Amino acid sequence: MDGLTGGEAVVAQLEREGVDIAFGIPGVHTLELYDALLDSDIDHVTTRHEQGAGFAADGYARTTGRVGVCFTITGPGLTNVATAVGQAYSDSSPLLVISTTNATNEADRGKGHLHELKDQQGVMESVSARSYHVDRVADVPGVVADAFDYLDRNRPRPVHIQIPTDVLERAEPVDLIDREPASPPGPDTARVAEAADRLADAERPLLVAGGGTADAATAVRAFVDETGIPTITTAAGKGVLPADHDCCVATAMGHDPAEAFVATRDLVLAVGTELSAQDTGETEFPDDLIHVDIDPRNFGNNHETALGIVGDAGPTLDALRERAAERGLTFDGQAEAADARSDPLAVDAADDRHHLLAVLRDALDDDAVVVNDMTKVSYAARTAFPTGAPRSFLFPRGFGTLGFSPPAAFGAAIGGDRQVVSLVGDGGFLFTVGDLATAVQYDLDVPIVVCNDDSYDILEDVQRRQYGRTMATDIENPDFVALAESFGAAARRIEFDAVAAELPDALAAAFERDRPTLIEVPVTF
Repeated sequence: MDGLTGGEAVVAQLEREGVDIAFGIPGVHTLELYDALLDSDIDHVTTRHEQGAGFAADGYARTTGRVGVCFTITGPGLTNVATAVGQAYSDSSPLLVISTTNATNEADRGKGHLHELKDQQGVMESVSARSYHVDRVADVPGVVADAFDYLDRNRPRPVHIQIPTDVLERAEPVDLIDREPASPPGPDTARVAEAADRLADAERPLLVAGGGTADAATAVRAFVDETGIPTITTAAGKGVLPADHDCCVATAMGHDPAEAFVATRDLVLAVGTELSAQDTGETEFPDDLIHVDIDPRNFGNNHETALGIVGDAGPTLDALRERAAERGLTFDGQAEAADARSDPLAVDAADDRHHLLAVLRDALDDDAVVVNDMTKVSYAARTAFPTGAPRSFLFPRGFGTLGFSPPAAFGAAIGGDRQVVSLVGDGGFLFTVGDLATAVQYDLDVPIVVCNDDSYDILEDVQRRQYGRTMATDIENPDFVALAESFGAAARRIEFDAVAAELPDALAAAFERDRPTLIEVPVTF
């Protein structure tokens, strides 16, 4: 086709890939990209920090299942977004980060150019699944298409493309690519047959459904309904089987009720989960562990696998369901789950965190998206907050980034029309508070519930246990209500004793506004 600049080629190929929104902050090195956006149908969300752009793209990706696209400049823009990329890598979230780098003949030479970073691509290779470098304008469409093809076929982890500034500016003839969406690997029929044999021999099987089943909820539910197998979802898999389903035992691993139930099993079928050390490090799985995952590196990584099946969760479960139906396999999951299950929000009625979560749960739609941060109430929510729909519980596990929740919630709200709530502590909120301005600018009706204890309290708890004293955990906070109002957000403070009476109405009012609402709750968890 006619000549395009490198920036125009990026945007044109993104349109071919179905991208309709991108997040970022323009910089002197990305102006060619932003000029090209003016002539495209891709909307752009301008954040207040590149980390916020990455988190917002991540929240968009986690709730929609689509690729979150983020633009960033060379050097500090890229190192700012690297934290969000590391979190997305840990949580298997599909991001595409497109950055610039210094001009082709000037990069990595230490001449002191603006935004110069030693081995910029090496930085991104350390936190992403794959990093591409583009040397020619003509190669831009192919590299962008290859990045999407990789994200289609593999475990959905972030991918990075860097393009020198002179390539973005130069115009050359290019051929855009019309790419058919690729599919992940289908199930190995012989291994599926062996899995059915093992299930037939089991007396007390268990299905563990992880985040990799988020787009396979129909397959999960059909498999459970037809076989009656008792099921535990991981925190990342919350909602693929509703918490109130008769066969649902628990909605997270790594806590006593789930661990006790696993200990009674003679076979576990784990689908779409890495069985992470954080969630299952203390779990004693039976010898007969069947592990279905798109990434074979997960097999045997934390727990010895009796049978590994490489494949996408949905087609593999459908194939296994057909085999089970042929053999008439059914289990007594409803009765077993009924005996083992307890109300997750009534585990400790005296726990203030459970009280707040119970009020929150009752006040929200069943498919509302709750976006968590690294804070005490969210740690409780991981095991105790029930959900009824997939992609409705976002948690920065693994990498464990503070400040994830507010911008990720804003990205989630941009990606859909469900209720979205940010749940964050006072410390984490100040990490990314600047993007409250983003939510105001884009009229996002997201309530941000800030649990304020005026400290890094979880660290105080650890310090007291280990050392008998504390250090560097007391913090001086601003007036959060006044701070939010200065951004143009609505805001109110609800004393903890009034949470049951006032929080539901505060949330309902927040969802009716065309701007974010900060709800501060002083706590002493």
